[in-house]
Amino acid sequence: MALAGVAVAGAITGAAYGAFGSSPSPTGAPSPAIGARVDAKVVTCQGTTVARPSTFVITCADAYTQLTKTRWTSWTSTGATGVTTFAQNQCKPYCAASKMSYFPNSSVRFSSPVSTSKGKLFSLLVVRYKVDGAVKTFRFSFRGDPSL
Repeated sequence: MALAGVAVAGAITGAAYGAFGSSPSPTGAPSPAIGARVDAKVVTCQGTTVARPSTFVITCADAYTQLTKTRWTSWTSTGATGVTTFAQNQCKPYCAASKMSYFPNSSVRFSSPVSTSKGKLFSLLVVRYKVDGAVKTFRFSFRGDPSL
């Protein structure tokens, strides 16, 4: 599957640069409710940890995959689910000549938390989105990233 290759290439690129994650949204990422316990987070491209980001850059080196306008329906110590607009450079005919494609109403899930020097962090991201009526899956593993 072509997208699996993109995910692997993104994982290698992200690991090579030692960064992955999110960039703050213009309005800032929603914070947990007062008194709410959030055990697992994600690491931003800047190396900070966040919970429930509304905007999240998946591949920091090139920003060719992103979550935008994300609304989280659940965020626990074991997983997080929500609805997002998935943005991806399809690299057709090639990446530098291609614009971002946006896939609204995509499902997003973070899972597989791992203990790191930055606390408990989700290590797997799965996005399901539609292209021409067909459901596609984008998987991205953060395991092995040296910034953890």
